[in-house]
Amino acid sequence: MHKIIGLLLFALVVGCSQIDHPPADVGGAFSGGTTQDGPVIAAQLTTLYGRTVANCNNSDSQPAFLCSGVTLRVTVKDPANTYKVWDPSPTSIKSGGVSFSHLRADANFGRLAWGYGNGYILYPIFETPTDKTDLDYLCSYPMDGWTWHRSETSVCVPHRDYPAQSQLCQNAGVTTAEQWLAVWNIPGGNPNLRQCGFDITDERNALAGPAFYQSLRAKTLLGITGFNGHNEVIIKTWAPGRPNTFPIMAFFYVYGGTNPKPLADAQYNQRDFYNSTNPKIVVPIIRLTPANSPTGTAIFQYAAADQAVTQ
Repeated sequence: MHKIIGLLLFALVVGCSQIDHPPADVGGAFSGGTTQDGPVIAAQLTTLYGRTVANCNNSDSQPAFLCSGVTLRVTVKDPANTYKVWDPSPTSIKSGGVSFSHLRADANFGRLAWGYGNGYILYPIFETPTDKTDLDYLCSYPMDGWTWHRSETSVCVPHRDYPAQSQLCQNAGVTTAEQWLAVWNIPGGNPNLRQCGFDITDERNALAGPAFYQSLRAKTLLGITGFNGHNEVIIKTWAPGRPNTFPIMAFFYVYGGTNPKPLADAQYNQRDFYNSTNPKIVVPIIRLTPANSPTGTAIFQYAAADQAVTQ
């Protein structure tokens, strides 16, 4: 998000402040080093999850994803081992975007995308260590946007069956969660494809914050339907092969089941990331216990026994 638009002072003054790091009262970043402190990360995730602000620093030009919530991506190891789980897949490189979910206490979901059991979590931009890259957030769907059905070569675009309703929300005449819900509730058809995506790009300035917050509110308005499905936040595809500057906060796995694979996969990813970095970086594995109801609480825990790499 570090964009320099010419040398215009005006742009620096009134441009969307997603690129700026916050004053101290928003929360500090991990200070760096080769080992990210697991218990500290778990506590930080708990705080972020419970921080249900409408925006950051009371500024509409600072969307809430910059300082609150947990942005996570479920992962599956590439069978051909041609790309790492923290890098964009060939599909994402072609489309220009990577799908994540955003979990917060006021936008709960009890099941991850496709029922997968492990993945990784990004630092929120305002708490990203200074040696990491800031990623560009593009659009937010209150529910799974079925984006792989929309286009193979672009993201945040309409589906051919709903060309007017499924475009970016402001272009579809939708600016509030209630308006979004009315379109979702139209009888028949496919609501996941019919829904619009809220535009949260840097360039929207003071419109980006309200747009993201309305996307979270819309999910909550769906009640149990919203809880039973994940939302989808599209982030612009980043350059692969740069693990040392990638803003990964933690690997995670869903805790509490009897299947050993989610933890084993998280341990593989932790080792793979460690071996791919120079100098070496240990990213902690965190246990995620999802909420069991829309008003329940997700739990983030660190356990030394889960770690495959320590220093």
